[in-house]
Amino acid sequence: MKVLVTNPPWPGEGYGARSDVRWPHKRTDKYLEYPIYLGYIVAVLEEAGVEVGFIDGVMEEMSIADFSRAVSSTRPDLVVIECSTPSIDYDLETARAVKDSVDGTSVALIGSHATFFHEEILSDNPAVDAICRGEAEMTVKELALSLSSGDDLRQVKGLSYREGEEVRVNPVRPLIQDLDSLPFPARHIVRHDGYRAAIYSGDCPTAMVSSRGCPHHCIYCLWPETLYGHKFRARSAANVVDEMEHVVRDYGVDEIYFDDDCLTLNKNRVLEMCRLLLKRGVDVKWIVQSRVDTVDREVLTAMKEAGCHYILFGVESGSPKMLEIMKKRISLDRGRQAFKDCRELGIRTQAFFLFGVPGETQETVEETIEFAKEIDADSTQFAIVIPHPGTELYETCMEQGWLVYDRWEDFAAENSLIETDHLTREEVEEARIRAYRRYYFRPSFVAKSALGVRSFRDMKRLFRGGRSVLDRISFFERHAG
Repeated sequence: MKVLVTNPPWPGEGYGARSDVRWPHKRTDKYLEYPIYLGYIVAVLEEAGVEVGFIDGVMEEMSIADFSRAVSSTRPDLVVIECSTPSIDYDLETARAVKDSVDGTSVALIGSHATFFHEEILSDNPAVDAICRGEAEMTVKELALSLSSGDDLRQVKGLSYREGEEVRVNPVRPLIQDLDSLPFPARHIVRHDGYRAAIYSGDCPTAMVSSRGCPHHCIYCLWPETLYGHKFRARSAANVVDEMEHVVRDYGVDEIYFDDDCLTLNKNRVLEMCRLLLKRGVDVKWIVQSRVDTVDREVLTAMKEAGCHYILFGVESGSPKMLEIMKKRISLDRGRQAFKDCRELGIRTQAFFLFGVPGETQETVEETIEFAKEIDADSTQFAIVIPHPGTELYETCMEQGWLVYDRWEDFAAENSLIETDHLTREEVEEARIRAYRRYYFRPSFVAKSALGVRSFRDMKRLFRGGRSVLDRISFFERHAG
């Protein structure tokens, strides 16, 4: 049995940010996230004794024809294709090309879109043999082993598949409870170089995941609803630090981005991680995503001492009304305190805000812009919410007739897809442009950024960030409306 795990091509202008991306989109620059979950699938298959290959069609800038030729040259028994909502039409075209080029191969899809629409996709697309729903590692492994041995696929939990003309849907697979039992991602096959998110400042960065699942229920958040659930499942502090040592020692990594939904949900675990990093002398900088209500002075101090130098906070709005609608469950005061503590401790911050959730008005937009200026993060992103299938927001927009799109690819756009009586789509897009201009063109922000330059690395990061902001504003202005 030979399995090929893939991030397939995403044709068209720009680069398709799909793998390990909660909001799949097209980019003009080649800042692509490390495909960490595909790395886990490869490692789990290898551990089970399966022969595995890997192709990243986006990183390698392949066309669908290039990709199918590469697949044909390896002649796998099973091809695993990662999918997303905005790329799904290309993903299905890729599946057809693979089936046409390799006789006898099976094609399985993974990802949130395939999970949500599993029955429809299997019914309408003969080139797709199976869909591994939700958290995919163990389902892919059992599918591969069952195909190899000729066992009945009905025993594979989490699998939907075609049997003749009939679509079969197996029971849901329980989520992996012991994440320490997973091998480390297969960086020897899924190369670690070349992948570089815009937030990185290190010369040799990589990504890690220390936990899965989020107990919160924000209406726009995709992964807890479709892939990793709402129960917080964490690797032990020792297991996480073991992997940090591994990537530093074996791959020369000097910066790690933790792509957890919220690494800081368990304070004691974070404090133990920090203690072990200092005890073992692991010299590496690291970045985390967090909520403002899961950090305090004690944990931030420990994180800073252990190498954390950048925290990305999902604030989402400066309007209490909108935070309630979003089910964000945070207060503005906790936000103020978190950013104040980070600033005093010397931890860089990024704040994320979302515009366009139904209920948004010009007044709530103004509250958000003013709050963003008040907390004064080192970097701030203003995004337009995308109602991805599988989220509560998508269901609400479908029920109310608020969702406006022509094809799935529109879900990769930078423009609003939601039209309500409160704000038109054009007004939401104009709000984002206004927010970027009023935040980044402040003399105080420009001066603070310039004064923060302490090294050539800081200068490169500042230049890259400034160029990114100007490119974003220019792009939004060209495409608004």
